Amino acid sequence: MPKKLDEPDIEALAKKPIFEKVADGDWYQYGKEPQLQAIVKSSTQAIQKLNKIATDDFDEALKQLHELVPHMADDVEVYFPITNIEYPDNLFIDQGTFINLNFTILSAGKITIGKNCFLGPNTQLYTPNHHPNNKELRREGWQYDLPITIGDDCWFGGSVIVLPGVTIGDNVVVGAGSVVTHDIPSNTVVAGNPAHIIRHV
Repeated sequence: MPKKLDEPDIEALAKKPIFEKVADGDWYQYGKEPQLQAIVKSSTQAIQKLNKIATDDFDEALKQLHELVPHMADDVEVYFPITNIEYPDNLFIDQGTFINLNFTILSAGKITIGKNCFLGPNTQLYTPNHHPNNKELRREGWQYDLPITIGDDCWFGGSVIVLPGVTIGDNVVVGAGSVVTHDIPSNTVVAGNPAHIIRHV
């Protein structure tokens, strides 16, 4: 998993557009980026509305979710309620994938989920990082995002957490309650906190 522990070059970053910074995994201050705040507030409201719709009309809520998330294959099914998908344009889900209830995605990093995956309830995918050693940077709200990639035919048990910058290969089973902190090779069963290989398949 890539790590970025350097200090932000504030002068250089000031010259770079915010969406470029996010895409490049550069440092930014969310609290000073009204464009990002508007996206998150809008998507949060949209998800809350879909959850309400789903209580009476599940199919209509799923239809509207597909409209909200433009890079989701037509046959992808997601169960409500959804906790949040902060940046719907940055989520890519391939064909045949099923995601159970309380799905959570934070924040602006690109999330790619492959074909024929089964993600259990309370799956949480986190792309943002804050500085682990510099409390002043944390106080000032500096963060950066790293992408998460999940391959084809993966199966997550309930309450799996995947951390920023992680790539999970194809045909990976992740045990319930696991926290995936580093890349996982294809054809493996992993579990634990941090998740480690139990066996190869």
